[in-house]
Amino acid sequence: MVIAEAIGIAIVIALIIAFIGTSALRSELKSVSTATEANVYIKQGSFKLSNEQDIYVCKKVEKTERPKQQSQQ
Repeated sequence: MVIAEAIGIAIVIALIIAFIGTSALRSELKSVSTATEANVYIKQGSFKLSNEQDIYVCKKVEKTERPKQQSQQ
């Protein structure tokens, strides 16, 4: 029983330390807010798309033969 109690106390202490650590890190991020659109991250006029073409380097096709149905007569 002594070992089980010691493990329980160690887990509680570890959770308290983890909570304090994450709270400290989270408090430093108050000036940061999440953006709903990607336009916030791009400077105006910094991105100009000149050629709209998709070029694929590799193409992988997997083929599986279907079993043929046998007619019942």
